[in-house]
Amino acid sequence: MGPQLNAPIIFQRRLSLEKDLDDETEACAPTEATTEEYSYVIPEDRKLGFWSTSFLIVNRMVGTGIFSTPSTIMQATDSVGASMLFWVLGGIMSLCGLFVYMEMGTALPRSGGEKVYLERIYQRPKYLATCMFAIEFVCFSLSAANTVNFSAYIIRAAQGVPEKLKTNCGLTREPTPAHLSPLNDQWVNKGISIATITVICLIHTFAPKTGIWISNALGGFKLLILLVIVFTGFAALAGNLKAPKPDNFSSFNGAGSACELPPYAQETAAANYAIALLEVLYSYSGWESANYVLSEVRNAPRTLKRSAPTAVITVTVLYVLANIAYLAASSKSEIANSGTTVAAGFFVNVWGSSRFVISGLPAIIALSSLGNSFAQTFANARVKQEFAKEGILPFSRLWASDWPMKTPSGGILLHWLITVIVIIGPSVAAAYPFVTTLSTYAQSFVKFGIGAGLLYLVYSKNSTWKSERTSFHTSPLATIFWLCSLLFVIIAPFFKNTTVTPSIPWYLAPTIGMVTILGGGPLWWLIWAKIWPMFGYAIEHEVKELADGTEVVRYHHTKRARRRSFWEK
Repeated sequence: MGPQLNAPIIFQRRLSLEKDLDDETEACAPTEATTEEYSYVIPEDRKLGFWSTSFLIVNRMVGTGIFSTPSTIMQATDSVGASMLFWVLGGIMSLCGLFVYMEMGTALPRSGGEKVYLERIYQRPKYLATCMFAIEFVCFSLSAANTVNFSAYIIRAAQGVPEKLKTNCGLTREPTPAHLSPLNDQWVNKGISIATITVICLIHTFAPKTGIWISNALGGFKLLILLVIVFTGFAALAGNLKAPKPDNFSSFNGAGSACELPPYAQETAAANYAIALLEVLYSYSGWESANYVLSEVRNAPRTLKRSAPTAVITVTVLYVLANIAYLAASSKSEIANSGTTVAAGFFVNVWGSSRFVISGLPAIIALSSLGNSFAQTFANARVKQEFAKEGILPFSRLWASDWPMKTPSGGILLHWLITVIVIIGPSVAAAYPFVTTLSTYAQSFVKFGIGAGLLYLVYSKNSTWKSERTSFHTSPLATIFWLCSLLFVIIAPFFKNTTVTPSIPWYLAPTIGMVTILGGGPLWWLIWAKIWPMFGYAIEHEVKELADGTEVVRYHHTKRARRRSFWEK
């Protein structure tokens, strides 16, 4: 299996200028109509096959979540049984969502993912759904969390010192040392994070084949590490432990308590469960990655139907087994207080403290995060380029550019820019849980809109969807189950919870996510589609796919002088 992504793009540009007199009134100046045409050709021999598509999904799904988020989930649930149910529920939800995307993707096999599906479902008002999704995707579909985690683990590996467990799940504040060591300085962490995303973007821009080779290699490496965790868990279940055996499977909740939660904790149970589910969904995120690049998939409908379920089911099984392994070797308190080092504590309890556990394991987890960043940058940059092709983004010509290497360099640059801004913003300690919660929450809004829209297309009497879709149909019951789960995730975080991070208000992530999509999206649509044309400028785009797979995008720019006022006549 060789690198088959990032096909070269053949670029054409035709510019014509026409001037027409207005027949209706002499009060209007001549019209200037500009047409630009771009052609993108993807050679058949460089399209993704079954294995490449499967590895793209696996590499995007398996990042640092499975090594880090069990801590937040245990803190939120304080129950072995509940935490395991959430991991199973996350897998089921991902499969249900995948089936919805497979029905849409097999009928609309074009790159862009949610952008293509929302435009098909919500056709009026024109471009409103696209603008709402564009705001969410450009602002929140980033590589900040993974690059920050990569930096943290690389620093930990370089120091060679085990991380101290948190006290009471971080709910009890501890004094901060007056002078931190140079490697612990948060700006060192931020600097490494920015350097990492910069190198990734440069590779995808100037050496795309190398980027895909690295991505595929890291994808296979991550599956190997998960298998090592699973088989180490089997050894722990057999009693091969260097630490006292935890009694996690004695009851549904398990022995002991994860944290000493504050008195109001019982009142926040529903919100805590929602945060736990958001963290699980973040760990599973990426199952839709193939839908973002379907134009670059060979025989897209057939390949998607085979590769996507294979990848998601494989990851789900490994995730559930990995969590059983953690619980077989670590107590609830150890897991809840370990932060982003759940896997490290697990290996210490089974193998004992060693140089591999102290330095080697953090480096391995860092590589897992790096692979996720490679896959995420590759897929997400193409969707952002699709937005730019429509002229929806400010400076669209820049973000739609494929100069100089016929790669989506403009989309990659935009992805890099917003990622760096987010990395610079919050403190390192708060960045990971906050960014993961915010991005997953915002994505839940978009996915809910697609699931509800598919049900409308299927059951609406005025819809032509039944004649458009292929033989693959998802179950309405599975779609409804997925929607109900997403609705819980959308509503519950607005109730006070005891998780995420004490330094950031609990309501901030859902508030930012909701206001950005429901407020920022319509506001930008109003400016771009309504107010801007009032001043004499409008863009209409036309997309045509030729028989050989060539995609032709035409932009019709109309610039008409404004009407003269009464006083100017």
